[in-house]
Amino acid sequence: MTKTDKKRDKQLREQLTELCEQHGKMITGFSWLTHHIDWKNPQASLTLTVIFEQDAELEAFMGSRERSQLEREIQSTLKSVGLSLKNTTKQLKYDTEEQCQLHHQGNWAKRLR
Repeated sequence: MTKTDKKRDKQLREQLTELCEQHGKMITGFSWLTHHIDWKNPQASLTLTVIFEQDAELEAFMGSRERSQLEREIQSTLKSVGLSLKNTTKQLKYDTEEQCQLHHQGNWAKRLR
């Protein structure tokens, strides 16, 4: 990773951390979010995964107005660092701690591969 890529990655992480802190208290069950990006092809490789504690909390969120608000704020955050989601359906994923525990014994590194 080049120095420029490291700076961009740091800026992206800081912006996403701020977004998490803002929404962690406002959205029931919201736990954290993570990203994956290959800086050689950032627009095509960028994926974000939004994690909730329980399946029921995620299900309630998916049908709520909060979902569209969070997705708009994610796009705005990405835009502030020169990125965007071209295909939200493929690049923005939702998951739960409950499912990770059930299928991957809580191993997020394995689950997110």
